[in-house]
Amino acid sequence: MQKVTVALLLVFGLSVGSLYAQTEYSFDVATTVDLDMAFPIPQSGVRTIAGPYDLDNDGLYELLVSDYTGGGRVHVLENAGIDTWEHVYSTPVLDSTGSTNNIRAITGGDLDGDGAGEIIFFAGRDYSATNPNIGDLPPGLYFFEHTGSDDDYGMAAAAIYEFPGDLPDRWRTEQFQVADVDGDGADEIMFGNNGSANNYDSWYVVSVTGDIGSSFETFVEEARWTSRALDPDTVARGGGSAYGIVPADLDGSGDGLMELSMQSWNSFNFTNAAATGANTYEAAAFGDTLGWYQAGPGDHVSLFSGTAVDINGDGDDEVFWPRFQSFGDGAVSLLNYESGENVLQVTPDNLLLDFLSPLTNFGIVAGDVTGDGNPDLIGAGASYTGADADAAAPSSWVRVAAWVGPIGGDPEDINNYSLRTFDTSAPVDTTHLSTVFRDSAGVMTQYRETADGKFATKLAYLGDADMDGVAEVAVGFQSVPDSIQIIDEVWNADSTRYDRTVRETSAAPAREFVRILSAGNFNVSVEDTRIITPDDYKLEANYPNPFNGETTIGFELPLDKEISLKVYDVTGRLVNTLINDERYPKGLHRVTWDGKTAGGAAAASGTYFYTLEYGNFRKSRQMVLVK
Repeated sequence: MQKVTVALLLVFGLSVGSLYAQTEYSFDVATTVDLDMAFPIPQSGVRTIAGPYDLDNDGLYELLVSDYTGGGRVHVLENAGIDTWEHVYSTPVLDSTGSTNNIRAITGGDLDGDGAGEIIFFAGRDYSATNPNIGDLPPGLYFFEHTGSDDDYGMAAAAIYEFPGDLPDRWRTEQFQVADVDGDGADEIMFGNNGSANNYDSWYVVSVTGDIGSSFETFVEEARWTSRALDPDTVARGGGSAYGIVPADLDGSGDGLMELSMQSWNSFNFTNAAATGANTYEAAAFGDTLGWYQAGPGDHVSLFSGTAVDINGDGDDEVFWPRFQSFGDGAVSLLNYESGENVLQVTPDNLLLDFLSPLTNFGIVAGDVTGDGNPDLIGAGASYTGADADAAAPSSWVRVAAWVGPIGGDPEDINNYSLRTFDTSAPVDTTHLSTVFRDSAGVMTQYRETADGKFATKLAYLGDADMDGVAEVAVGFQSVPDSIQIIDEVWNADSTRYDRTVRETSAAPAREFVRILSAGNFNVSVEDTRIITPDDYKLEANYPNPFNGETTIGFELPLDKEISLKVYDVTGRLVNTLINDERYPKGLHRVTWDGKTAGGAAAASGTYFYTLEYGNFRKSRQMVLVK
């Protein structure tokens, strides 16, 4: 039987003991400083999740989660066992004043090949030059590299790729890829930029030479293609703002040289390029009218980009592109090439518009969630509305197009796919809904409505990340409301409409940002999977307090962990280390401090702070020594 494992990342809590319990933990966690120093920044959800990675080479998979509106940062969740994940790191807040065009896209990789993985994301648009937290940070591609300590990627970017001088501060990218597309043994980053003017609407391929973080790294723009004709000598590629770019082996050559399927925001426009050798590429020649194809009926785009997969196992890739403006139809288009076709040209025979429906308007990934050995297309499903809740309908945050055809079967034959919907029901599905009491000329009814437009954004296929025998898929949620309402409606016969009055506004009982689903064969049950947060580490008040002589400090660990317990004076000077990077088992522990310094001398009367330090986080409390 399939188990759909629901892991909930909440703004007030990342599901603790009870799956849907609310805690006092916030997404606004500060890294390597006391939690009570965290920046109080609003957060509306997750734009992007990415994984799996093992960036710190500890044998445990990580999932990267974007903080879309919470000051520009990325959180790292690491697998901590079967059905268990732990929040182990957050990049620092970069700029709480920045626009939502920051942290739209994140990825992980090892661009410099030194074995230390990097968290990579675009940020810096609209950052304040006078921000007291970080100063003047430029727009660009940010790299937070593993420092060598477990789960740690530093408190500042190891490197920032500031875009070429002709690229202004306005940029926007929604998704980007990391892969060795030119077969030179080093990864490249591929992205499209939605610029402020025509000459900034380009797709890029960028690599790095040298060691990231050394200050001697050099970023190399291996290729750049504009989507628009800028002058008579510029190749027109269909126009619009450059958006998605997906590397794929479209020709099935298997030679390590990949093609790039590129999509722009204009009439659902497509064009291709191809790697021909180390740092060399080609695209359609000037005047080749088949070098691009406007497939859509209007100013349409694949907002969250597409995915490449050899869906039928014949040795060459197909690329599947959702169409954002299919308005709930979940239409996904197919880009496919037969043997001998020119992959630098795009025709209606290559691009099958709205081939699969309904699948997704938003994020799409590929992986075997049905457990039959064939890849499946996995899409972000429909939102859960008040009408759904009133009808007791199940949520369907994930849809799947399973390949059911033979190996080598025709990927353009719709009969080779089985469109299926996950029943992803969980109590948290209704926590974003308001309640309306309607008085219609004395007839009372009740219904629920959506308080905000919570929707599933992007996905990450994790494989069997926790080694429990089934694959996992992570789903991100955006526009998650922080409050819900009770509303009264009364029919007004004079104006022939309902007059509304807000009776009560309250905090949403839970705010879901991430759900992790485990999949088998589509028979559904819900299982409690924990995402352990820093707030699950409990540091108790010492007793007695104030004290004379000695005092007892209690702490509770949610899992086996290396921890430190230290005492500091009010100036921040270390007075004594009671536990020094020792591994303690899960559970409640108590330690006694005898009021002495590390050298054995009696500490002076006064106020002291004791800290529980674990991974990249710590908690502290205050105590008073009197004599």
